[in-house]
Amino acid sequence: MKKIFLIVLITLNFSNGFSQTTEENIAKQACDCLNKNATITEEIYTSCLSSSMVDVVLKDKDIKVRESINTVEGMQNLLQKSNAVLSKTCDKISKKETESEGKKNTFYAESKNKQAQNSYIIAKDLMQDGKHKFAIESLQMALKNDPKFVLALDDIAMCYRQLNDYDNAVKYYKKSLEIFPEGDFALMNIGVVYSLKSDYKTAIIYYEKLIKYEPNNAEGYFGAGKNYFVLNDNEKALNNIFIAHRIYTENKSDYTKDTELMIGTVYQKMKTENKEDLFKKIAKENNIAIE
Repeated sequence: MKKIFLIVLITLNFSNGFSQTTEENIAKQACDCLNKNATITEEIYTSCLSSSMVDVVLKDKDIKVRESINTVEGMQNLLQKSNAVLSKTCDKISKKETESEGKKNTFYAESKNKQAQNSYIIAKDLMQDGKHKFAIESLQMALKNDPKFVLALDDIAMCYRQLNDYDNAVKYYKKSLEIFPEGDFALMNIGVVYSLKSDYKTAIIYYEKLIKYEPNNAEGYFGAGKNYFVLNDNEKALNNIFIAHRIYTENKSDYTKDTELMIGTVYQKMKTENKEDLFKKIAKENNIAIE
C-alpha cells in the first residue's frame, strides 16, 4: 500500500525549459528544408529532420542542449519531440496530414458491396452482444464479398482477440495493414496483441510505426513506453511515456491518470535501483518537473 501511495504523490508539471525552444528551432529548420522539395518522401523527411537536429544542437551555446544527444536515447527522444512539433507547425506537413485524414475516410468507409455491408452490420450487432464467434462468421461473409473491406478485417481481428485467439487476430490485422499501412486502429491493436503474446519487441515495432504516421497520437508513445518498461529499458520507457503524458494533458484526456500511474511505477522501480537521478534527468529533458 505504501508504494501505491507514493506513486499517487508524484506530481507532474510542465516547464518551458531549453528543449522546447530547441524542438521549435529544429522543427522550423526542418520545415524550411522540406519546403525546398516539390514532394516529400520518407527519405527526404528523415534527412531534413535529422540534419536540422544536428545543426541546431551543435550551434547552440548551451552545453545542456548539446549533452541532450550524447546518448542514443536522448537523440531519439529529441527527434520524436521535434517530429511532433514539426507536424503541428509546418504547413507542408499539415497538408500531408490532411491527405492522411482523407485516406482514413476512404479506407474506414462502408463497403460499396451491399451484401458485404449488410453482413458487416449484422456482425456489429453480434459483437455488441458479445457473440464474437457468430460475428466472425458474418464478417467472413462480408470479406468473401469484399476482400479489401478494412473495417471488416479490423473487426474480425478484434473478435479473435476477444476469444484469446491471438494468432488469428495478428493474421487479420496484418491483412488490414497490407491494404492500409497507415491504419491507426490496426497498428495500435496489433501492438496490444503482440504484448498479450509477450512479444514485446514486435509490439514496439508497430507502436513506433503508429508514431511515425501519427506523431501526435499519444497511444503510440504510451504503448511503446509500456513495452520498453517490460523489457527493462527504463530510459526509453520514460521518454515515450512522458511524451504520451504531455499529449494527453494538452488534449485534457482522462488517460493522463494512466500515464501518471505508469510514471510512478517506473519511478518506484528506478528508485529501488538507485537511479533517481537518472529519472529526474529524463524528466527534465522532457520539460517535466517532478514534485
